[in-house]
Order: sequence, then structure tokens, then C-alpha cells
Amino acid sequence: MLPTPHFHVGPGRVLTAAAVTVLAATVEIGVARRAGSYFLVADAVHLVAHLAIFGVLLLPQRGRHAIREDVLSCAVLLLVFAVAAVIGAASLRALRRPELEPPPAALLFSLFGLVANLITAELFREPAHERWSFRAALAHELSDASLTVVGLLGAAAIAWFHLRWIDSGLSLVIAVWLAVWASRLLLRRLVAGPSVWYTAS
Repeated sequence: MLPTPHFHVGPGRVLTAAAVTVLAATVEIGVARRAGSYFLVADAVHLVAHLAIFGVLLLPQRGRHAIREDVLSCAVLLLVFAVAAVIGAASLRALRRPELEPPPAALLFSLFGLVANLITAELFREPAHERWSFRAALAHELSDASLTVVGLLGAAAIAWFHLRWIDSGLSLVIAVWLAVWASRLLLRRLVAGPSVWYTAS
């Protein structure tokens, strides 16, 4: 597949997505600290990791733009993989020593993350027609939204069954998803070459 030419859009879309993402992550971390929810912490950290991806989308188009985007994108993926490892390790420790489950209502605050995902997806929808990097970011935002739906189902399971492991189990799901996503794109980059690293999620 031939690489798609690089088209840059105004920074307003990406900066708006970043602001919405930071707001959602701040709310989730605040609630997680009070409720003791590993899932909300993992979702918030995941949202913060998106800021690195947004930074790649803001790269100016001059000089060796494609090479810079490729190198920074791979660095972001390695960072995401490291974040996944930290979240996964904390989740496994929590699964071995489950504490009291967080209030089910606390997990409803993951709706802030869901709204951030959907707003960002809408902001990236038009640029995604021209830029592979925006298309991949769009696909990732939509898949993240599905993880939030899983979290809401987890809130219902905690309310109904009072299982202590559900919250930390959900955070482990996020860690596995991040690791798989980052690994897939890194492998695709190695196979396809430096110009097509970020084709689709």
C-alpha cells in the first residue's frame, strides 16, 4: 500500500481534543482516589497517554516531516506499552489481594472518559479522510469507548454480585488492550517500513 500524502489541519481540533481529554482524566483520577477504583485510575492514565498521540498529530509540516512523525510515533507506542505494563502489574497485585469493591456509582464517572472519546472521534472524523494518523487515532478513540461500556457493565456486576475482583479485573483488561494495540502498530511499522506506521487501529 502506498503511503498517503501528509495533510495537516489546523491545531484547533487537536487542542480541543486534548483539553477535553485532560478534563475527563482529572475527574476520573479525583473520583478514583476517593473510591479506590483501579479501573478509573487505569482509564485516566490511558486518557493521559492520548496526549502523546495528539502531540504527534501537531507536528509541523516542514523538512523531514514524515521521518519525525514516524520516529516520535514509535516512541509514543513504546511509552504506551510501558504504561500498559505498569497498569497490568498494579492490577495483578490487586487481584491477588482484593480489597473492598469501590461503590458502583464511582465507575459511572468513566462516562467522562466515554464523552471525551466520542468528542475526540467527532473532531478527528474529517481529518481522518486525508490522514492515516488521524484515522488510526479515530479508530482508537472509538475502541476506547467500547472499553468504557465494559466498565459500566462492571459497575452493574459490582452492584449485583459484590465481587471484589471486578474493578481490578477491568483495569487489567485496559492494560492488555493497550499492550496489544501498541504491539500491533509497532509490528506493522517494522513490516511496512517507516512511512506507514500508523495506518489503522
